[in-house]
Amino acid sequence: MTSRRPSAITTVVVFPAGRLGEASPLRKKRKGFFSGAGGPQTPASDGDGGNSSGRTIGYRLSAILIVLLLLAGAAPAIPAQALAPRAPAAVPASPPSFGLNSHLASRYPNPSSMDGPADMIRDLGVGWVREDFHWHRVEPRRDAWDWTFTDAAMRAILSRDIQVLGVLGPSVGWGTPYQGDTPSDVSYYSPDPAAFDAYVRAVVTRYRRYVHHWEIWNEPDHGVFWQPQPDVAAYTRMLIRTAATIRAIDPQAKVLVGGTNPFDTTFLRGVAENGGWGSLDIIAIHPYVDPYGPEDGNLIAACDGVRALAERYGEKPIWATELGWASGTSDRDPSGRTDEQAQANDLTRAMLTLWQAGVERIFWYSFKDDPGNPYGLVRAGAGRDDYRARKPAYAALRTLNHQLAGATFIERRDMFARSVLAGFDSVRGWGRTSQPNGTLRASAAQSHGGGVSAELNYSFTTRQNDYVAFVRDQPIALPGNPYALGVWIYGDGSTNQVKVWLRDAEGELLQYVLGTLGPPGWHFISAPIGGPVEPGNHLEGSGNSRLDFPAKLEAIILDDMVDSFVGGGTIYLDDLSEITGHEVYDLRLQRGEDSLDVLWSPPGARVNLSTRSAQAREISRDGAERALPAQDGRLSVSLGPAPVYLVHRR
Repeated sequence: MTSRRPSAITTVVVFPAGRLGEASPLRKKRKGFFSGAGGPQTPASDGDGGNSSGRTIGYRLSAILIVLLLLAGAAPAIPAQALAPRAPAAVPASPPSFGLNSHLASRYPNPSSMDGPADMIRDLGVGWVREDFHWHRVEPRRDAWDWTFTDAAMRAILSRDIQVLGVLGPSVGWGTPYQGDTPSDVSYYSPDPAAFDAYVRAVVTRYRRYVHHWEIWNEPDHGVFWQPQPDVAAYTRMLIRTAATIRAIDPQAKVLVGGTNPFDTTFLRGVAENGGWGSLDIIAIHPYVDPYGPEDGNLIAACDGVRALAERYGEKPIWATELGWASGTSDRDPSGRTDEQAQANDLTRAMLTLWQAGVERIFWYSFKDDPGNPYGLVRAGAGRDDYRARKPAYAALRTLNHQLAGATFIERRDMFARSVLAGFDSVRGWGRTSQPNGTLRASAAQSHGGGVSAELNYSFTTRQNDYVAFVRDQPIALPGNPYALGVWIYGDGSTNQVKVWLRDAEGELLQYVLGTLGPPGWHFISAPIGGPVEPGNHLEGSGNSRLDFPAKLEAIILDDMVDSFVGGGTIYLDDLSEITGHEVYDLRLQRGEDSLDVLWSPPGARVNLSTRSAQAREISRDGAERALPAQDGRLSVSLGPAPVYLVHRR
C-alpha cells in the first residue's frame, strides 16, 4: 500500500469463513465452482411471461457465513500496513453500471399503468434494464402480431432515459416441432428456424431506433430452458443466424450470447467450437452463488474460466445479465437461509465485487418477487401489479447507484496476509497417485518466488473425467485457523482447475477448488476453506463436511474442468500459501475531489481510516446519512455485513 493511505483496524469479532467446493474428481457429477450455478428454476407456463430466468442447483449449497464469538474487551490494533491493496482481476468499467431485470413487458399485467413501476426504476438510478420480448406475447398465433405489452413497456422505460437490453426468446408453442405445449403459450423447445427468424426480424425492426443490445435466448445451457436437453450445436446455429438478421436490420447492434453458468464453461466453449464466437459481441453470464454470500461463494472468481476462453477465441466484454439472492425459501435454497436484510447486503457486495472483477454491466434479478422465489426488490404482495411493499434490497440498490454515480475505481484493499506453506524449489516429497496423466518436476523455466518453481506437465486423453493428483508423503500442517488457501500459478490458457485435498481433525478428507488455470503469466488463485463442502467434495471419513482444525494439506490436483477437454499443457506452480487475517474489505473510489470508501466486514470489525477531512459523510446501505467527525486525522467506523459509504478527502 502507499504511505499516504495508512489505516489501522481494531477487531471486535472472531469469525470463520465458508467455502463452496467443486464436485470431486473421484465422484464428479457436474463441473464448476458451483454445481448448477444459476437462477431460480421455475419457468413460465401461465401465458403472462412468468419466470423466464433461472437454473436448478445440482448440489444444494449448505450454509452461509456464521457470525461467531464476540471478544471480551477491545482487541489489539492491527498495524496500518496490514490493510493491503489487491489488484483487480481486470480493469473495472468507469463509471460502474448496475442494472435490473425489470420484466415489465413479460410480467406486468396492465399496459395502461406501467408508468408506476417505471417511475420506481428511475428512482433506483439504474441506467439499464433487461426486458423480455417474449415470442408468445408478440406473436401468439402465426402472423398475428400483438405489440400491446412491449410497446407500453418501451414507452415507459425509454421515456425515462433508461437503456434496454432485449432478450429474444424463448419459443412459442406453435413455433416448435413439439406438439405437447399450448400453441399460444411459452415453449422451451428448439424453435423452427424460419419462424424464429421472422419473429426476430419483426421485433428488431420495430424497436431498432431504441434498442441496440440483444441477448439471444436465456440460459440455453440449462435443461429447463432448452428442451428436451441443451444442444450447443443447435443453439449456435440459431445464434449465428439470429445475429446476422439483427445486424442486417441494425448494423450498430450488439449481440449477447444467452446468459450461461460461468462456473462451467462447457457450453460456452461449445459455442466457440461450433463457429459462434464471431457472432457474439458480449458474453452474458449468470453467476449465481446463493445461498452463499459473495465472499464465501468466491464470486470474484466467476469470470476466470470465461476469460480463459476469451484469451483463446477472442476478447469480449462480460456482462452479468442475471445475479441475485432470494430473501427466503427458493428453488436454490429450500431452507431459506437468506433473509431480507442479508439479501440487501449481498446485493451491494456482489455488485461491487463483480464490478471490481471487470464485469462491464451487472443486472440484478429481479424487480419483483415471484411466488416461491423471492428474488425481487419488491414483495409479491397482492399480485403482479402490486409494487407497494419495497424490501431493503430496493433501498440498497438505490443507494449503490446514487453513491457510485460518476465514481472511478482506485483500488481494493483487505486485511488478509499470505504466508508460504510450501515453496517449490524442490518437489521432493510430492508423489503422483495412480493417474498417469502428468508429471511434476522442479524447473527454472518460470519462477515467481525464487529461481525455481514446480513444472506440471499434463495430458488428458479421454472425454471423461481426467485429473492428476500429487500427494505429500508428509502432509503439510496448516498453522492456526486460516481463512483461505492459494497458490501462484503460471497458466496455459485453459479452463482446467487446481484443487487441494485437506484432512481435518475428524479425519475427513475434503476438496476445495483454488481456481482456474487462466492465461499465461503469473497470477494468484485462492479460495476460502472455512465453510461446509458439497457431498461430492467430501471424499473420505464421516463428520460435518467442514474443515475442523488442526488440519493438513495432503495433495494438490489438476482437474479437467470440462470433461470433453482432450489435450495437454504445461503450467507452473509456486508458493502454496495460507491466507490469514481479518475479513475487512475496502473498495476505494474517486469522484471529483472526493474520496469514496465502501467498506464492509461480514463477521464485524472496527476500522480506523486516515483522512484529511475534519469530518466525513457516512452513508448507510439504505441511504441514511450522518456526519462522522475525525480524530487525529482518522475516521473510526464500525463495520458489519451491510456496506457503508464514507465520503471524505484523503
